[in-house]
Amino acid sequence: MVLLTQLPSEIINHIFGYVAPDDLPTIRSICRRLAEHVKGNAVLHRDIYYRYLDEPPEDVDWEKTLNDLAKLRKMCGREYENFEISILHWHMPKMAFVYRAITNLLKAIPPSSSLPTARSSEQGTQPPPPSSSSFSYPLSRNAAMLSQLFSRESVRNAFLQGSALYERAHCIDYIPMPFRHELDYELSRYVRIPIYIEYQQQSAKMHCLFGVGVQAPATMTLPPNPSLSSSLNRDMPYYPSRPADGSHGDPYAPHVVSPPSPPLPTRDGQLRSAFFGRTSLVPRLYPYAVAKVYDLREYTNKTRWGPFRADGSDKVDWEKMEAILLVLRTNIKLKELDRIPMVGNVWNTPFAGCWEGSLCELPRAGSNSEGGQGPLGVGSGYGGWFLWGNVHDDDDWGSDIAGDDGMEEEVEEDGDSEDGDLEEDEDERDLKLEREDPYGVSGVWLRVVCFLDYTDFFSFNFPDDSLPIPEHMPRPPLDVGEATKLLMMKINVTRITYPPPGSGFPEIKGKIWPIVHWRGYARSFDGSPGEARLTWGLRGVVRMTPEGEVRWTTSSLYDGEERWRSEGIQIGGVKSARGVVGNWFDKDYNPHGPCGPTAFWKISDLEAPRARQGGQQQGQQGQQGP
Repeated sequence: MVLLTQLPSEIINHIFGYVAPDDLPTIRSICRRLAEHVKGNAVLHRDIYYRYLDEPPEDVDWEKTLNDLAKLRKMCGREYENFEISILHWHMPKMAFVYRAITNLLKAIPPSSSLPTARSSEQGTQPPPPSSSSFSYPLSRNAAMLSQLFSRESVRNAFLQGSALYERAHCIDYIPMPFRHELDYELSRYVRIPIYIEYQQQSAKMHCLFGVGVQAPATMTLPPNPSLSSSLNRDMPYYPSRPADGSHGDPYAPHVVSPPSPPLPTRDGQLRSAFFGRTSLVPRLYPYAVAKVYDLREYTNKTRWGPFRADGSDKVDWEKMEAILLVLRTNIKLKELDRIPMVGNVWNTPFAGCWEGSLCELPRAGSNSEGGQGPLGVGSGYGGWFLWGNVHDDDDWGSDIAGDDGMEEEVEEDGDSEDGDLEEDEDERDLKLEREDPYGVSGVWLRVVCFLDYTDFFSFNFPDDSLPIPEHMPRPPLDVGEATKLLMMKINVTRITYPPPGSGFPEIKGKIWPIVHWRGYARSFDGSPGEARLTWGLRGVVRMTPEGEVRWTTSSLYDGEERWRSEGIQIGGVKSARGVVGNWFDKDYNPHGPCGPTAFWKISDLEAPRARQGGQQQGQQGQQGP
């Protein structure tokens, strides 16, 4: 009988090609002959890689990648105790490894044009991931494996809850005895140690890539904020105030819980904080995320008034992005917008299209193919009519644009000359520019915007009390309810410029990326019948940041005047189906606000430009002769 070690290398490769990546370390430990055969065997590791993962766009270190995958599966296959996570010098190396492994797996996913909708079972022992009903991103074995690894709550708690946002929410229930007041505790503990900043940023970025909000398991109540209306704040356990003699009072005094007040309707007849305070859909993280997103101290020149770090480096602040995602998803769930397939497929699916090039070739706006399903889960023709009106009528959009005839030409700060005429480019799009655009700008985008009542917003940022909050300390949690709007954007590329040599723009992935200018218009998807027909102009710029993230700057035009701006980052990179997440603010950078979170993602390509009727008539006359 021939032993396994006596077989030719080709046969051993064929046999071992069916083992799981987790079994390779065990095989290497059996005997020296097998260890020598497995170590450095690029062919074997490549075959196993292709059997379990997507074919990468370029060659990778097959052996190192599989070893990292086996280690990642082992780390994500166990339960984590709270004390393991709390000791940071133990947990930081694990966090750094998991972050590196996840980002490498996502980078190794090929563009959507190279991914099949389903992979035949003959190619691997692992069944293909379930079919996706989304039109915006394809199936991916890498993403499906990551979703499976993070399906356990213990793993999510260990690696996706390391940001300062979760630290606040987890620790507020364990206030030490000397600090009987929440503000005293915050003043004592909230110090950003530089060595921990990257740890928190890595955890927040992994949470943003994961996409689905991970909530703290326990419920909590909030401190009363005297600067806000009592009817707009839910009740909470009362922390005894400090006596006049400066002592901390009785450390064993029980907390007094005030009885809950009934929900009170607002001016528009909708329940605000009272409803938010008692619904099971509102997570415990939500008030802390709201406090971070609407804190005007986060909006400075160093942060570019966007989701960037406050050191002026233009690096993305993933903790800010995480807070924005939590706020947006909570409001999307409360308004049940995720029942729309194109919303739910992006906001309810882990690792949904969060890799570069994941955006598929989308159905074109206005398509009326029989039996076809549009990006919102209905027929594309019906979806185009419902969202955009009669898309085949050249005058439809022109009749909706308020005050468009009297717009005068104005010049953007970046030098892009725009006259605000939103309809002139509809049939005269430069298809050459769209083909040269590396970001995939032109198309129909779905956008969600949230905002506070300005009275609540102002009271939160400028409280009328004698105890100012230090700059390094976050504001108290806020839960007064928000308004949520769903919008549609129709935009196209107008100009592509390249930074001049020596301008300081770094090379990203071996090349200098262009600056793409675009324009278009937006329409409200919900609201009153009159509001649903309101149309306003848009324009913006897409560029690369120094660290290789895709930055979107947008401006909203009303009657030809710029009113709002927004800054956002496209999660996943260039042509990512996950979309752009960021915040909006006043175009004059008003230090009194307002501001709020926003996100938009692509749901449809633009239909092919139609020839003007005048041009067709002239062509017919030319054929008939004079």
